Amino acid sequence: MSPQNDSFYKSLLEKTFNGLVFKVEGSLFSILIAGDEFLRLTGVSREELLGKTLAEVPGGLFHAATTATFETILKDKQPAEIQSFSMHPQGGHFTVQATASVTPILDEAGDVGCLLYSATITDGGLMQLIDQAPFGMGILRGKELVVESVNTMLLELWGKSEAIVGLPLAKALPEFQGQRILKLLEDVYTWGEPLVGNEVQAMLVRNGNLENAYFNFVHQPIKDQTGHTNGVMIVAAEVTQLVQVKKKLEESVANFQNVVMNTHYGLLVVKGKTWTVEIANQPMLDLWGKAKNEVMGKPLMKIFPEFIGQPFPEHIREVFETGKSFVQPEDVFYYQSKDGVAKKYVSYFYDPMLNADGNVYGVIVGAEDITTRVENRLKTERAEEMLRIAIESANLGTWHFDPKVKRLVVSNRLKELFGYMPYEEMTFETFVKQITDEYRPIVIQEFRNSIANGEHFNVDFSILGYQDRNIRWMRATGKIYRDQLGVPLRISGILMEITEHKQDEIRKNDFIAMVSHELKTPLTSLKAYVQLLNMKAKISGDLFTVKSLGKVEGQVNKMNNMIRSFLDLSRLEAGKIYLEQEEFTIDKLVAEIVEEVMLTDKSHTILFSNCKPFIIYGDRDKIGQVVNNLVGNAIKYSRPNTTVTIRCEASEGMVQISIKDEGIGIAKEDQSKLFGRFYRIQNQELKTVSGFGIGLYLSAEIIKLHHGEIWVESEEGQGAVFHFTLPLAST
Repeated sequence: MSPQNDSFYKSLLEKTFNGLVFKVEGSLFSILIAGDEFLRLTGVSREELLGKTLAEVPGGLFHAATTATFETILKDKQPAEIQSFSMHPQGGHFTVQATASVTPILDEAGDVGCLLYSATITDGGLMQLIDQAPFGMGILRGKELVVESVNTMLLELWGKSEAIVGLPLAKALPEFQGQRILKLLEDVYTWGEPLVGNEVQAMLVRNGNLENAYFNFVHQPIKDQTGHTNGVMIVAAEVTQLVQVKKKLEESVANFQNVVMNTHYGLLVVKGKTWTVEIANQPMLDLWGKAKNEVMGKPLMKIFPEFIGQPFPEHIREVFETGKSFVQPEDVFYYQSKDGVAKKYVSYFYDPMLNADGNVYGVIVGAEDITTRVENRLKTERAEEMLRIAIESANLGTWHFDPKVKRLVVSNRLKELFGYMPYEEMTFETFVKQITDEYRPIVIQEFRNSIANGEHFNVDFSILGYQDRNIRWMRATGKIYRDQLGVPLRISGILMEITEHKQDEIRKNDFIAMVSHELKTPLTSLKAYVQLLNMKAKISGDLFTVKSLGKVEGQVNKMNNMIRSFLDLSRLEAGKIYLEQEEFTIDKLVAEIVEEVMLTDKSHTILFSNCKPFIIYGDRDKIGQVVNNLVGNAIKYSRPNTTVTIRCEASEGMVQISIKDEGIGIAKEDQSKLFGRFYRIQNQELKTVSGFGIGLYLSAEIIKLHHGEIWVESEEGQGAVFHFTLPLAST
């Protein structure tokens, strides 16, 4: 054979053969020809292979038993197969599975002169599939759509190199600015909804020239675990040539039908002046609720006479007349169902079909049922609107706080409450600064507790108006929201002005304080006169008078205790109750109170013993007031001749006092409200028991001021045990 023919066949094999041709020289096998397809699959160059033996070529391309297989073929002169083996293409970060077939070529003497080695990839792995996919794939991240990864095909489609990785899309492809394709990607990121595009035009700089190209694509939002969109995946295929051909020739009906019938999107083709349905895929039939035989070959308006009065016929007519596409992201589609007129929400487009002369002869209709998505959005919008109306009707301000960056977003009503104009900026710092000094630490601590412990909060505080510097009272409620990992995202809540309510409360407390102070003086004098008369009655031996005056003195003491409670309540709510703290032993304090109670009450047995001298640092009188109140209640709410038991014990730096009675007990529904202000249990047994419902409230507040806790354990008819804890004094 002439050198010219040798060169021709060698070139032909290189272009068409997907393997290698090995030249046999004794027991050596050197590569004589390398096919282009083999080079593409393996990522090696022809120079790295030609003239090389198996031992000299880059590793990872052949089965370990390849040489042994070759030697067997030399002996048997029969083709052989090399079963599945792992191949490592050069420059790739993946492994593929391959098989190979080896065919001997005999020379004129009947010996094996060459071996045809043909490799076939059986499993390219995900990364190779992506990189070698016949369509472009890429991932964009963040609001700026930073190019995170792209496969080779997408780089080719864009006419770019790997240098664009890490750049915002607007910088990677500056020619996209102002084009529809960039706006579509931004919309997918903003709204978190996938977008399918067909034959979308884009201008691209390729090989230094600005080219007009067309693409079919899917833009899929990438979402994190919370459902927040953080990127967009692009799957794109260039259809420029297809579009260009469509402008000159009609598409092959068979191929076009195949595309239409296998897409997930509802597609329809209507032709002629009567808009006769020529093609309709299953998704479109499902959308219409029709069977295939009800629509194929029939005019559109006969299939759907209910289209009259709806916008769809007019849009199709415009496409036929103008040759311009029409896209509608959302519309209502009314149709006749078996239950009467029904409606769906649809997204649709109309694209003209042009013949070789550029005239419209048909329309491609694409539609998607978006009813569920739209109805969910409308429900959310209605709920938000109702909430907005309710908030505005109640004259409430709303606020949102980002604890990470300390950014505060407030409504105009909240600005108004704080004395700002709607256009003026209100920051978290200015918000805190306007809170009056005595409440600022309280509000800040509520924020910290909510962030640290996930607590709701409800706090009253006073502020200075931004412009008029007048004192106003506010009530803020809030709730913290976290992501799936528990990281705080925001605290949101409402704020209302309670100035009038607070002023009424202040006036009430001032009145209580004034009346209580005025009552103390005559009661003190009355007690002195009673004690003087009692002494005289004892001297004269008038036992009836002594007993009567003793009861009068007891009632005076009760009145004094009641006045002291009202004064404490007034001071507490005004924030002016102070603790005169000192170190004292809890056992002596409880023993003194028990002794005082037993002098005036002989109807109950009080047991108190085995309490160690635990040292407390606090206000001795106020802690004594708590003990006295709890012991008094135990006697008041239990029958005569029953026992009240007092115990104390220490654990983990706290001392716990427990006061147990054998009384009527407390219902479960009352226990959580028991320590509220002015709360009294309403039942038949307690109608004759006197009280204003402030003793337990004051006791709870006193214990709280001492950084302790107070609670009750009880069942109806089984008595009750009141517990409170106090920190032990540090040694």
